[in-house]
Amino acid sequence: MKSLEERLEEFAEDPAKKAKLFKWTIIIAYSMLMLGIVIILAVLFNERF
Repeated sequence: MKSLEERLEEFAEDPAKKAKLFKWTIIIAYSMLMLGIVIILAVLFNERF
């Protein structure tokens, strides 16, 4: 089994893997942002009504 450091070196060396990692990082970050906004809005609306 590869260590985390070895996997990160693979991503750094291969442009295709680096692009795929970047794409998934952006997708996950944007999804977490949207989920956070939904949770905040749900809390705000539940307190007001």
